[in-house]
Amino acid sequence: MARATQQNQSLRASGRATARAAGVGLGAGAAFVVLSLALPHPRGADANELIAIAAAMLLLGVFSWAFVGKLPALATHLVLASGAVGVAAATLASGVAAVQYSQIFIWLVLVTAYYFPRRLAAAHLTWILLLYGVALLDVQSSGGYSPLTRWLFSAVSLIGVMLLTSTSVARRSRADRRARRFFELSHDMLCTTDEDGRFVELNRAWKESLGYGLAELRAIRFAELVHPDDRARASEMSAAAFGGVGHGALECRVLAKDGSWHWLRSSSTLDEYEQLLYSRATDVSELKRIEAEREQLLGEVQSLARQDALTGLPNRRVLDEALPRELARARRARAPLCLALIDLDHFKAYNDTHGHLAGDDALRESAIAWESHLRGEDLIVRFGGEEFLVLLPGCSLEQASETVERLRGVTARGQTCSAGIACWDSRESPEELVRRADEALYVAKSAGRDQLVAAA
Repeated sequence: MARATQQNQSLRASGRATARAAGVGLGAGAAFVVLSLALPHPRGADANELIAIAAAMLLLGVFSWAFVGKLPALATHLVLASGAVGVAAATLASGVAAVQYSQIFIWLVLVTAYYFPRRLAAAHLTWILLLYGVALLDVQSSGGYSPLTRWLFSAVSLIGVMLLTSTSVARRSRADRRARRFFELSHDMLCTTDEDGRFVELNRAWKESLGYGLAELRAIRFAELVHPDDRARASEMSAAAFGGVGHGALECRVLAKDGSWHWLRSSSTLDEYEQLLYSRATDVSELKRIEAEREQLLGEVQSLARQDALTGLPNRRVLDEALPRELARARRARAPLCLALIDLDHFKAYNDTHGHLAGDDALRESAIAWESHLRGEDLIVRFGGEEFLVLLPGCSLEQASETVERLRGVTARGQTCSAGIACWDSRESPEELVRRADEALYVAKSAGRDQLVAAA
């Protein structure tokens, strides 16, 4: 239905163009006849009759321009046929088979060959040649040539004009049809827009993507569909393209008829002659959705790679990044930094007695309790098994010991824990600092557990 409507509109537009071309041709022919009278001309010419013929052609041309586009196509054929009669009558009224009036036939042939199929153009040409032949047989003077010779010369000339014009138009029409078919069948959203952002032409892919009818889209400016957050960029791209850059690219959200937002990625090129922006857009909404999901999954994977799955605390990967950084900061600030290792006492026995699920709960609850008693700049990580590492920047050994004792006091489910603590000596490596804290933890365990030991 939409295609039929579009074809009908195209036919009406073509009919108007044909009628106007016929009107221009007849008006020019009338002016040509008047000009022939104003300039030196044969004495045997009937000036009154020629003026009447010119007036009739002019009126016919005005009628064709103004009204024929609203009438059936047959009316245009009748106008052109009547114009040919006028030219033949002008030849008779001149009294001489002069070349100037036969030139008007060329204009009529050009109109018919350009706008009509070859068979109809040939029919008009046959009518013209028939009228001209009758005029030549009845004209007073053939200007030194026999009527047949003049007719043959004119016939060859007019046939050549018709064939060249119709052949050129046929080739162009085939190319236009191929271009139109490509335009309509393309899955890309193709369009042309003017400087105000209004659609001049667009293909069905716009309807398939956004749901609007093509007539609805032509009635609004493209900017009205663009998401408010993207309108500035869209306006800048359009202004730059029309302002001299001549091209542009844009990625923006566009409102579909169902109320959803579609991401369109487009590239545009300016036709400077027509001052139209030719654009090709692709609906990348699904691609954007996939990219967003991928970014979310990537973020989750990265988070999991840096987080202990059981307790939710940072893992040793985070420690490997944070510990050298904190040591460098402590060196620059000449500030103390302490590191403690905490280990739940007799955790294997707890698992054997209460089960591994209860053991997991004990680890998780202890981690939550310990983290809640630390400062924002402190770091606690699960170091392995039931062992945790606490990094305490800016704390002296005494301050760090008080903090670790508070942590031991909030250990979950009545469990006890042992801890070893070491204060950085500003020279040792991260590994050496951890080793000293681990040695202190070993001493605390060997001394009966449930205590804190500071490294020497």
